Amino acid sequence: MASKLAPPARPEWLAHEERTADRVAVSWVASISSRKFADEACRIVDITHLGCRVQLTSPITVGAQVTIAIADFAELAGWVAWHKGGEIGVDFSHPLPAQVLDSIIARHGAGAVH
Repeated sequence: MASKLAPPARPEWLAHEERTADRVAVSWVASISSRKFADEACRIVDITHLGCRVQLTSPITVGAQVTIAIADFAELAGWVAWHKGGEIGVDFSHPLPAQVLDSIIARHGAGAVH
């Protein structure tokens, strides 16, 4: 007698969002640079203590180390984790302490939490 096999389990990685922190919607003018290219104007569109999403006009290779300078405030080092169209995701080299992120948001404003 043939037995009916249960369908394979869904891989656990498909069931979860990769982000581990809530994103804060922002619209901040900044610049992005690397050892491989000069400063380029960009806009930070959301941020967490772990990274941010950036809109820009030039493509940047995934894995590139970058520095994002927020006008009149801070420089954040990290690397490009993904790119899609005119946006990239940057993972910060060192997570921002909550107080630092709160200070950046207080100085530059923020939108809704995602």
